[in-house]
This record gives sequence, C-alpha cells and structure tokens, in this order.
Amino acid sequence: MKDVLDKKHAKATLKDEYHLNECIKQVEWFHTHNLKYPDIRVSKQRLIAKPITPQRQVLSSADCSPSLGWANNSAKINFAKLLVCHFYWQGRLVCLANIFCDAISKEWLLAFKALGISAKSLNVISAQVQLRLPQSELPSYVDKHSTQVLMPYRDGYAAITPVASHAVQAELHQAASRRDGQFMNLNLTRPAAVSELVAGVGGTVRVLNYPPHISSNQFSLHESMIAKLERDESLFDRYSLIKTDFIKALDRLLNINFELAMKQRRLLKLASLKQIRKSLALWLSVIIEGRQVIKEGSFSIKNATSNGQKIEWQLLNTSCEDWIELLVPLFNHLNITLSHSHKTKQYAYHPHLMQPLKTQLLWVLKQLSSSKKEPTITEEDIPHRYLYLKGITVFDAQLLSNPYCFGVPSLTAVWGMMHNYQRKLNAMLGTNIRFTSFAWFIRQFDYVKGTKLPEFSMQGAKGKEFRRPGLTDSRNGDLTFDLVIHLDGFEHELQEIEQNSSALEACFPSRFAGGTMHGPSLEASLDWCKLYRNDDLLYSQLSRLPANGKWIMPTHYSILNVNELMFLLNENSALCPIMAGYLLLETPEKKAGAIASLHSYSEPAIGLVSCDSAIDIRLRGKFNFYKRAFWMLDVKDHYMLMKRI
Repeated sequence: MKDVLDKKHAKATLKDEYHLNECIKQVEWFHTHNLKYPDIRVSKQRLIAKPITPQRQVLSSADCSPSLGWANNSAKINFAKLLVCHFYWQGRLVCLANIFCDAISKEWLLAFKALGISAKSLNVISAQVQLRLPQSELPSYVDKHSTQVLMPYRDGYAAITPVASHAVQAELHQAASRRDGQFMNLNLTRPAAVSELVAGVGGTVRVLNYPPHISSNQFSLHESMIAKLERDESLFDRYSLIKTDFIKALDRLLNINFELAMKQRRLLKLASLKQIRKSLALWLSVIIEGRQVIKEGSFSIKNATSNGQKIEWQLLNTSCEDWIELLVPLFNHLNITLSHSHKTKQYAYHPHLMQPLKTQLLWVLKQLSSSKKEPTITEEDIPHRYLYLKGITVFDAQLLSNPYCFGVPSLTAVWGMMHNYQRKLNAMLGTNIRFTSFAWFIRQFDYVKGTKLPEFSMQGAKGKEFRRPGLTDSRNGDLTFDLVIHLDGFEHELQEIEQNSSALEACFPSRFAGGTMHGPSLEASLDWCKLYRNDDLLYSQLSRLPANGKWIMPTHYSILNVNELMFLLNENSALCPIMAGYLLLETPEKKAGAIASLHSYSEPAIGLVSCDSAIDIRLRGKFNFYKRAFWMLDVKDHYMLMKRI
C-alpha cells in the first residue's frame, strides 16, 4: 500500500467481509499492559486494567495518555492494525476501537457513510467491538512463564507479576524519536509475537539510558591529597571545572530560555546553581580532606614542601571556621583557573557569572566553617543499630531495573536482598530484628556487553523438550557498593547480634538483582561487616568514602508526565531514572499458578534518584544524611514504592 489516505483502498478494505471480521476478532487481544513482553511464551492471556491512581513521585501509565496495544499470534498482526493504530481526534489520543466503544458521533457516521458503510452495519461492528473490549479484564491464573516476585503484603506476602504498560512504552518511544534524552536499544527476536508496538519499531525497543557517572579511577581523597603534596602539585581538582556538567550549568545561567514556562525556568536555574555548588565542592575536595587529616594529626603539613603564598597552603594552615576570610583570594584563584583552560576561559570574570559563582563558593565555605551544632537525631527511644557492609561486589547484576530503564539496579532488588538477609539472620539466632531502611553507595560500576545464554530446561508445548529457551536481550554488569542498614529491635536482641558478629557474615546473601554477590576478600578488608551504635562514628567513616563513588539518594521531584521526566533528566546530570516499586493493577487475590497465597498483576514505576558524591554528603552534614539518604519500602493497598524515610 503506497498511500494510507487512498479512499478506494479504504472502501475495498471495509467491503472485504473476511478481512473486516478478522480485524474485529483481534480486538480480543487488545491490552493496556503487555503480558508477552519480553517473554513471548506467555500465551492465551491479556490484561486490560482500570486507570490507576497517579503517585506524585513516580511515573506510570496514570501520567500518560490512555492507549491500547495488541499481542497475540504474530501471523495476525496485520489484521490488528486497523483498529489499534492511534491518532489524535478532537485533542484526544484514540484508535478506531475507542471510537466504536463510545457513542458514535455524527462526524464518524458521515465519514463511514462516505466509505460505503451504512449506519446499521456500523452499529453491528460497534456491538462486536464492545463485546470483545471490556472496561477491565485480568487473567484468572498465572502463566508458568510469567515472572513472579514475592513482596510483603499486610501480615504475609503476595506474589507480584510486573507487566509493562503500553502507554508508557509508546510515549518513551516518541520521546526517543524526538531525541529528547539518552536511550539504549534492546533487540528482540520475533517482534511481531511480542506486540504491535515492538513490531512497529522493527524489534528495536528504546529504554532510558542513564547509568551512574562513576569514574573507574578509584581513589580516596586522603590518598590523593598526600600524593599531590609529595609531588608539590596544586591541591585543587582542576578537572572538576572542565567537566561537561559544570560548563553546561554556566551556559544555562547565561542563556535561560524565556520561552519556557516560569516553573521550568525556576527549576532550570535552581539545578544550574546546585550543579555549580557541587562542582566547586569537588574543586575543593582534596583541600577539605587535607585540612581534616591535618586536624586529626595523621599528617603533618611540614612533611611536604610548602609555599606560603599559594592559596591552597593558606587554606591548609587556616582552620575551616576561618575559611570565609579567604573568600576573595579564593574566588580570584577560581577565575584564574577558569581562564587557563580553553574550555572555560570565556566564563572567567564574566559579569553575569561573578555573582552566582561567588555566592555558591561562599555557601560551600559557610558549610565548612559552620560551628553551629546540628539538630539531635531522635530515634523515638527505639533501640537501634546501623550495619555497615563495605566493599560488596556483585557480578552479572541485572541493569534493566524495569522494562523502561537501564542503569542503576532496582531499589526493590536492594530491599529484597536486605529482607532476605533479615530472614536468614533471625532464623539462625532466633531473634526478631527488623531491617527497616538502607542507604546505598556505589563505588564501581561496569557494564558488561553481550547477551547471556539461558540455561537448559524442559521446553515445548508439553514441557518434554530439553533445550534452551529463546534468547532475550538483557543488560548485565558488575558493581561494587557499600550498604548501610538500619536495624530495629529489642535491646537484648541487638546485643545478641553484637556478641555473635560472625553470624552477620555467615547469613550474608549470595544473590542480588539476578547476579552473584560476595563480600571483599580477606586481604582487602577484615572489617567489612560491622555494627555501629554511635551515629557520629559511622558518619565519620561514610563522609570520607572514595571521591569517584556515588550515593543513591531520594529526590523530591514530582513527575507529571514523560515530557517533564525528560526535562528533569536533561537539565540535571545527577538524576537517574530507576525502578522505584510497583503500582497494583488489582487487589491481591488467590490465583492458580501463583507462588504465594495472594497474587496481583502490577505495573513497574519509574522514579528519580540523585547520584551524589561523598563530598556532597560531608557538606550537608550528619543530620541531613540520616534524614535524607535512607530508603524504605512503603506498602499500601494500591502500591509498593521505595521512598525516603
């Protein structure tokens, strides 16, 4: 067919009774959520869900225009297209199936009459479509090939089957076509068997591609400071001032697009100032660490060749409380540093940047020189401990945290591993300790290219063929991270764990996000699994973690639609999309094939996390860390979402 607007062809199609009947039959396989993505072995089921309640801090189908997809026998895909292809009508995204399900308007009656379809025939077609397209329909049993995840629900557990939303996938593909953000391709074999959407893009599915920006050059601020002192080099991290993030933030301040809405301009300016603040903190990070080391007496500044005229030596010889007095020479040195690079020389002494740069530098110095006491951290008199797991390594972890995102592994995977740890520890010691929340620091992140071969298993229609299932394109990687877990319980049980510290290592799980997990080698760390009573002592360790790593922090952003998600990701390089939990499409109930007494089909939700450096955590202080960095699972009747405590 050369012209989709060819009226002769349209009339011939509508007069072809066999073709029209086959098109109507395919309405039986229209869906809102695709049970066959990505495993096409799921069959004879479809899912049409009622609209779900939008949640402020995650993106879901509730924030997208409602739309229908199709998935069934790949040989019938061309018959499905007539009634499922979407278009805009009177400002609303619809397909012909929607038109037939609603009261047919006068405009449509006239349009079909012009194509040779009488009002009587139109009513017959409408009745057949309505019969095959109910308001909601969910499977009565769980297919053996459907994924199931155990999640806490009320006083027990419920099995959750995640299903991809057609509306979310379609809008992400549209954003990728507009080149609104960073996307990665997944290549699916037999795309026509997956869905009409996947077939329409040739089996190349686009997913958000926002891995954490973690340098492979692992070093601590302490080691970097000593190495530079020994070589008599500048202690300022000049590389942080030529990074794309810093330059982009300066450009945005100079060229704020006034065509944007006022809210977007405000968010853009705020994100730019925060990025400048972070970059300036990184610029000073080695000196900040040097001052701390000298204060503790673990290094003497006399050990290195000094030049008292250099600003870095003035900072090292001055207590942090008095650094504000050095604002003017430090700001002058900042502009000189900018002028020495061809990438940043146009920003040095720029009249429109002098004030914001000076203000953000002053903020950093104030945070370092602040002598006021931080608010007391209250735990409501509940006995607690912090378990610090250091240098944990995972191989072949799943980096597709949900059907829409590549990058940071799923937050629910971290929670699941932590909950498994809790169950094993309580079973061994006979205690009732609760692992309530966690803070997550990623030290190293490496994407491993290639598709893993699935293991042999019984396949075929009757399960009698021992072979590999079909390849499914996946994304795996290796990572090293630290985890801080908050423990609640009775004091005598917490003391029992302290007295049996070897049990903490013995019960440590071996699986995380589909990968293999283990602690560091004995040569690397003898103290990788440790309980802390004292918040200050733990924070002193955490604030001096490697400068190349990132804390995965909760954010406060509200995501209203895909366009706003892309705007936030494009304007703030610290943000990453992530799997943030599930929105239930039905009340959990008993179903055949479920791995638990209750089961529910659920939609994965896209959340936003901020990847913050160790120096950011130090600047914000202990109180901010304990109140903002920890994640917990919030379970309600309609959702299971990871949120900040």
